[in-house]
Amino acid sequence: MFNKQFIITTNKLTLGMVVFVLFILMGCSPKENSLNKTEPIVSVENTSQPPEKSSSKILSDLANQEFSIEEDQIIAAPKTIKTFGEAFVNLYTGAVAEQETVSFKNYISNENLLKFTNKMLELEQKKELKGGIGVIFGLENEFMDVEFKKWDENLYYLSLPFSNQGSTRRCEMLVQSENKSLKIVDVYFGNKDGVDTIVTGHPAVRKVDNPKLWHEQKWVNAVFEKLEKYETELLSIQD
Repeated sequence: MFNKQFIITTNKLTLGMVVFVLFILMGCSPKENSLNKTEPIVSVENTSQPPEKSSSKILSDLANQEFSIEEDQIIAAPKTIKTFGEAFVNLYTGAVAEQETVSFKNYISNENLLKFTNKMLELEQKKELKGGIGVIFGLENEFMDVEFKKWDENLYYLSLPFSNQGSTRRCEMLVQSENKSLKIVDVYFGNKDGVDTIVTGHPAVRKVDNPKLWHEQKWVNAVFEKLEKYETELLSIQD
């Protein structure tokens, strides 16, 4: 009898322990599963690359760019002058192509030449919209071998051949320093049917060799008279 009771008691204890262990395991399982759960790996796309600049922003950067030199006179700085000339060409031709108004004050200080360049840009833009230009204007030009001529310690002649979509031409300019900054004192594109060709002269006669040209008021007055007449003719054609 004693053995029978002992066996029953032992069985009850064993069953109780089994139930207790199962209860513990069932209670712990969700927690363990939560701890052991592997979080999914989220792939984050690299967005650190800066966005592409708009045409307006590129033109603004070119217009605001400054080209300073250490001395009052240009001393063996052809690379800087070349960069300066290319920036101006991109600024001007880019402004025509994008129909943007830009400032040339960081490139030209002479008031007559600055006024002329602004007006030339305005009329070239009108001709571009009308489809009356035989060359292709663009913001990013491909430049070829540049021609330098050092005329004195503070004056360089620069000839910049450039191309855009197969349309090849050149820009000639005279560059000197003013207050330790590079400035254009004469510039000529000479495009076929271009504004500067029509009002300042054909390439056969229009020479870029006089740094005082835009100070000669008689010549300047004649240019602006032709410019005004040309603008009137252009507007009448558009109407």
